[in-house]
Amino acid sequence: MGLLERDGPLLVLRQAAAQAAAGEGRVVFIGGEAGAGKTALIEHFTREALPAAPRVLWGACDPLFTPRPLGPLHDMAPALLQATERTDFFPAVLRELKVRPTVMVFEDVHWADEATLDLLRYLGRRIGRTPSLLVLTFRDDELGPRHPLRLVLGDLASSVSARRIALQPLSEAAVRPLPPSGSCRPRRRSAPAFPRPGPGR
Repeated sequence: MGLLERDGPLLVLRQAAAQAAAGEGRVVFIGGEAGAGKTALIEHFTREALPAAPRVLWGACDPLFTPRPLGPLHDMAPALLQATERTDFFPAVLRELKVRPTVMVFEDVHWADEATLDLLRYLGRRIGRTPSLLVLTFRDDELGPRHPLRLVLGDLASSVSARRIALQPLSEAAVRPLPPSGSCRPRRRSAPAFPRPGPGR
């Protein structure tokens, strides 16, 4: 089943994936308010709309009081984290994206720790020389003027490899439930379960 009112964003993602498959990697930022359907969009894209069949790695940032450094990578590639020294980690991730076409999904990067933001900036500047695609989601209504993610967005905004999707909430027509079949037909009156008592009863 297709997604309602998401043809435009899916087209951007498909085009970015096709360019990545041709050796010109891309990074796509998807911004939208909570509940706008960012996760549903990416799940549909990775499941049904990818033009090829690359490896898909998925990680999320969490609203923790003490965020784990490189938190999403613990979801994606824990073995790589354990086997690589921190000083060599960023180049190691980039090598992975060069040798094997990959879609890396980072969800909720408005909650990302500083190390994750540094990694995204590092990869975003170099992704164009890989056959891989970065997809980053964030809540744009949570980005204050001094939010650190704004620095990453600003740094990569002018890159030819960057794309940005502003995901709008679904319209009222799209979310309005359809009436059940036959609900507009006049209802027939049913006979009472018990006869009404007549006069004198």
